[in-house]
Amino acid sequence: MKRTVFATALLTLAAGAGSAEIKVNAVGFLPQSHKLAVIPQAVGANRFEVVDADGKVVLDGALDAASRWAPSGETVRVADFSALTQAGAYRVRVGSLLSDPFTVAQDGYRALGDAALKAFYFNRSAIALTPQFAGAWARPAGHPDDKVLVHASAASKARPQGAVIASPKGWYDAGDYNKYVVNSGISTYTLLAALEHFPDVFKRDIGIPESGNGVPDILDEALWNLDWLLTMQDPADGGVYHKLTNLRFDGIVMPHAASTTPRYVVAKSTAAALDFAATMATASRVLAPYDAKWPGLSQRMLAAAQAAWRWAEAHPNVVFKNPKDVVTGEYGDAQLADEFAWAAAELFIATGQDGYAKAFMQRDAALTTPGWDNVAALGWMSLAHHRGRLKPGIDRALIDRRIDALASQLAATADGGYRVPLASKDIVWGSNAVILNQGMMLLQAYRINGTPAYLQAAQSSLDYVLGRNATGYTFVTGFGARPVMHPHHRPSMADGVAAPVPGWLAGGPNPGQQDAKDCPPYPSKLPALSYLDHACSYAANEVAINWNAPLVYVTAALSALTPHAMTDTATVSLAALLREEQQLQFDRFDDATARAVGAQLVARAEREHKTVTIQVTRGDAVLFKQAMPGASPDHADWIRRKNNLVGRTGHSSFYTHNEVRQGGGDHDALPGLDMRDYAAHGGAFPVIVRGQGVVGTVTVSGLPGPDDHALVVAALKDYLAPGSP
Repeated sequence: MKRTVFATALLTLAAGAGSAEIKVNAVGFLPQSHKLAVIPQAVGANRFEVVDADGKVVLDGALDAASRWAPSGETVRVADFSALTQAGAYRVRVGSLLSDPFTVAQDGYRALGDAALKAFYFNRSAIALTPQFAGAWARPAGHPDDKVLVHASAASKARPQGAVIASPKGWYDAGDYNKYVVNSGISTYTLLAALEHFPDVFKRDIGIPESGNGVPDILDEALWNLDWLLTMQDPADGGVYHKLTNLRFDGIVMPHAASTTPRYVVAKSTAAALDFAATMATASRVLAPYDAKWPGLSQRMLAAAQAAWRWAEAHPNVVFKNPKDVVTGEYGDAQLADEFAWAAAELFIATGQDGYAKAFMQRDAALTTPGWDNVAALGWMSLAHHRGRLKPGIDRALIDRRIDALASQLAATADGGYRVPLASKDIVWGSNAVILNQGMMLLQAYRINGTPAYLQAAQSSLDYVLGRNATGYTFVTGFGARPVMHPHHRPSMADGVAAPVPGWLAGGPNPGQQDAKDCPPYPSKLPALSYLDHACSYAANEVAINWNAPLVYVTAALSALTPHAMTDTATVSLAALLREEQQLQFDRFDDATARAVGAQLVARAEREHKTVTIQVTRGDAVLFKQAMPGASPDHADWIRRKNNLVGRTGHSSFYTHNEVRQGGGDHDALPGLDMRDYAAHGGAFPVIVRGQGVVGTVTVSGLPGPDDHALVVAALKDYLAPGSP
């Protein structure tokens, strides 16, 4: 008999499930996030209510006009309750129907993001999972992989067939116990990108053996797999083995029970070499700040990436096919332009070498939603993040246009029905990862231009996997009122624990139904309803590392990018801000003055250890600009938008921020202004010359708005103090 385990994340079940007819994100929302629920038109209602835990109505409104969603064959209406910003526990009510419960909280995705990341720990190879870190899901070590055989397809003069190599660590790929370079590449990259883009989100520990070592747990977790990936490169020529595998899939047993079967590294491939090159180049720059902890590791990874690139250039069309005696996952891909483009982009960012930029443009692969077999978007994603510091060779405007074009297309798809960017053609094997990868790309565009529709569509991609979908399931184990309970995941199937290993994203609806002969009947052939919560279902209910990785990314991104709640609306006196502008004026302002003010800001930022970007302008001319070490390229766009606001109003951007908030408005949605070009956040201060008026700006970006403003004001006071230049 299975023992019953109640994980912390499963306690949400205690609130009780509501009506499956109302589809809502059953985990929750951030206070300022876009919030929607979907109700079938057949319910016959025109209005909705939101009620709190005591049943009190806290918000009501009209349902949107009915629209049809082809993937599920439904005609639905949408309840928009985005105006609900107060923290608490709620349900949506339509007539006599109540939705599943959900919360609104400023840290609303903390538990979800931590669990999604910790799922990788639960899939580690070659390590025992102890009760201290794994709780009920503790298990002995499986697959040490310290004695792996070279398969005939991988044999070389230095490593003939049957030679023994060591290839330990790494993550089990999915519900099975094999390890695949191609799928590890996109998975590891996505975790590294999440850390690189949103470092503040990952400062907390999640409870893995390395927690507390002074390194973000997400990087420690990525390193477990990076260490394995390094062993998959042949040191003799730089080529990379495609996978490490049994000849056949293991049975439904725990990892340690399956560890007696011989394991092999199987044939090198161009895709594996390029995915390896891209991932190692990314890792080299993310690990560079930790050289003191791991001396030489970042340089070793960059050298490995370049060696793999050279092998791929010499072997540009080695497409992997399973040898006749190997029947495990293939991850075969005959279209390799996208892999070349991704690797070239990452190597260009890492080295600045013009040859990689030329290779990227020559392999200019179409920018589409990423997947293990279509990785071009990952290169564009990295280029977008680093576009402020790229050496000449790849046009920044081209990066912006390409990413915006994809986001615009996805946002348009999210304009009807369930309001998600997912179309029928996107509902394939691993459809839940498809929609989260769509969300990831929408967020890249939002980071570039701040288009609200992109953030809203990305929120919808997360809402979909958390319950606002046609099945009503929360597709992440351990979360929501209707979570997946029977994933196709060998440890969850064989461990004797009633609850599955938490934090795993199920693959989701798949009209291919490739496992139909082995499973009970699917409830429907319609794409969005082709789902079974059954352990037999590898086509719809398996888990995989490349599906969990975008879940980690999207939860982190939404936590970082969703505007914070407007709480204290009158904390700063407008009169005090006007006095600052009157007092901090110049008798003259020339190039030397600008440089001196900039130097004053740099000195203060260094003393206070502030990671900011500083810019001083006169008119349209930038007279001083400096990014502190580690500053994000995004700061430049924030500076542009804040400066535009100063030019429009004649006041500091923090003055306008407070003026709007104190008037009850939304500082991120100013009437008549395109917020892609304006930002009412603190940090831009007008340069006022007595007798002339506003002639320029002094601007800082990188801290919360009040802190950006305070840094500028303090530096100006220092510079303009009696006795200063």
